[in-house]
Amino acid sequence: MAYVDKDLARTLEQQHKRSVRGLFIKIQDLNSECTSLRKRLEPHIDLTVYKNAIDYVNRFVAHTTILNLKFITNTQNLEVVVLHALLLAHILENEDPHSFEYEQNLLQGYIHEIYALNDHAKTLFTNHQEKMLRYIHSQPT
Repeated sequence: MAYVDKDLARTLEQQHKRSVRGLFIKIQDLNSECTSLRKRLEPHIDLTVYKNAIDYVNRFVAHTTILNLKFITNTQNLEVVVLHALLLAHILENEDPHSFEYEQNLLQGYIHEIYALNDHAKTLFTNHQEKMLRYIHSQPT
């Protein structure tokens, strides 16, 4: 077995931990931004119209709801931030585009940041988008 310098190994391990911690903090920040955007939209929309979409997203949120996002296991979870952005995209797609142009631009920026988190994020977004639409259409109105 090749000799590995203990200091080098420790440095690489610390660097990896900082990188992973940074990823989780970025996910948490994006979830916070999505929450702020949703709260900005709430006075102007009827959330009951989006009950099925919210129910789909809540299936992946532990111990709380997307409308009351708590706990580090949710706020630092890649899947939750993807679903949060997906819910916002669904809401904005079904509202008057001219009324929420600024919010749509903000959301597109968040989605691009989510895609940049890792290679899996875009696939996760696309897969959940298809599943959410199937779920919404399968629910009684």
